[in-house]
Amino acid sequence: MNTQRIAAIDIGSNSLKLAVIEAAASDSFTIVSQDRERVRLGHDTLRKKYLSDEAIQLSIDAIGRFASIAANREADTIIAVATASVREAKNANQFVEEVEKHTGVHVQILPSLEEARLIGIATAQYFGKEDSTLLNIDIGGGSTEISLMENGEPEKLFSMKLGAVGLTEKFLFDNPPSKKEIRKLKNEIQFALAQPKRKIKDDKWQLTSGTSGTILSIASLLNFQSANDLTEKPTIRIERLKALNKLLAKMTLEQRTNIPVINERRAEVIIAGGHILEGVMETLGIDSLEPCEYALREGVIIDYLQKTETESLPPVPDVEDIKLRDVFAVGRRFGYEEGHALQVATMAEKIFDRLMPIYDLKRHDRTLLSAAALLHDVGYHISHEAHHKHSLYLIKHSKLTGFNESEKSIIANIARYHRKALPKESHTEFTSLSDEEQKTVQQLSSILRLADGLDRGYEGRVEDIKFEKDNDKVTLTLISNKDCAHEIYAIKMKKESFEKTFDCKLIVKQTFQKDKPKKVGILG
Repeated sequence: MNTQRIAAIDIGSNSLKLAVIEAAASDSFTIVSQDRERVRLGHDTLRKKYLSDEAIQLSIDAIGRFASIAANREADTIIAVATASVREAKNANQFVEEVEKHTGVHVQILPSLEEARLIGIATAQYFGKEDSTLLNIDIGGGSTEISLMENGEPEKLFSMKLGAVGLTEKFLFDNPPSKKEIRKLKNEIQFALAQPKRKIKDDKWQLTSGTSGTILSIASLLNFQSANDLTEKPTIRIERLKALNKLLAKMTLEQRTNIPVINERRAEVIIAGGHILEGVMETLGIDSLEPCEYALREGVIIDYLQKTETESLPPVPDVEDIKLRDVFAVGRRFGYEEGHALQVATMAEKIFDRLMPIYDLKRHDRTLLSAAALLHDVGYHISHEAHHKHSLYLIKHSKLTGFNESEKSIIANIARYHRKALPKESHTEFTSLSDEEQKTVQQLSSILRLADGLDRGYEGRVEDIKFEKDNDKVTLTLISNKDCAHEIYAIKMKKESFEKTFDCKLIVKQTFQKDKPKKVGILG
């Protein structure tokens, strides 16, 4: 992979943050520039579920400034992601449209578990991901994410609506807070942590880390108390954290603001943030954690670089990809026919691999195709009739760790168009995609139609395929020692989309696999 510069913008509930990096590989990059703007997007938004015009305008101004910095730093790509405040807002789509209209920056709204995954891969790389297990806690303004990572990959992910901004606005009104307010705050935290406590109780990990402004501020406060070097981020121990939380809860906002190591806006929410961290550590039996400078921005960058790197890799069976673990889980939950799903996915990959050098297909799209192929028939769980439409719905509303919301929509649409009508202007799920995403769906769904036809009888008759292109004619040869007349007929019925998308005439035929030569042993 050539050296490139990437800008990542994290649109959080308390502040908007920018990082511009120069990278030669996903595990080797240098931060060129960093910036932040304290917009407090979550103020009132998390309570009212609505982004005010003022909040949107402040965000546009900040993102526009970040885009100018990225341009001055000669960034090749800008990736902007939004978390809880935008995710929870009823007018989130308006926010995305207004930002893109005024700044040219497209904002991707992260699902909560995708946020946890990205933060997890960042911390795993920061501390060294090989042969290690790590649990990370990230406390944002609107939510808290817990990521259990094994060898750099997510093992378990959790997201709770526990944010320093959100809980402050919901529970803390007096100055300083009353004991009753603190008690209600702690009860809310304990209630929200019941699920991760239950699901993680038998797990072990080697290192606990913490990310985000709240945790870094707590580390700085503990350092300040000890009169240590304030540039260091010390280990946060549960007993010292409890003592700090008791002290902060007795202080007025003015007194907290006068502490040199935190600013006024952090001082407003540090009590809730500190109690969230204490609650997580106590609930999960954590005695100490290491603060981590990497967080969501770095995770976004690492994830983007890893995807870029895969473009240069040789084809591998995507059905074995760890990213598809949740895909298999979804399929099994809805009772899919796994043998057929695997055969269709394998055939789809083979078609993709043969077409990739001819039509300059992207390596990352192969994984999206595999996911759609595995799940194309899950709609049968609802009804046989129009099951392709039900597949779209089930995929869009299922947890698919490893895929962001845009990718999940693409997967769902590919599965939806594996049969019946081609995409139309009246199909809102398709037209809501960007032009580039629509093109991807058209290409991959036309491949999926052929792959589904290649296993028409659910018997796995086709062993291999071959593609040959001669001008506008493409010949698909099925290789098998079994009669594939039904599969050939199915391809002829399903080829319209392929021919239209790839602007070609598709010819299909069969050739029989030659018998493998017998091994001859030589006796001495």
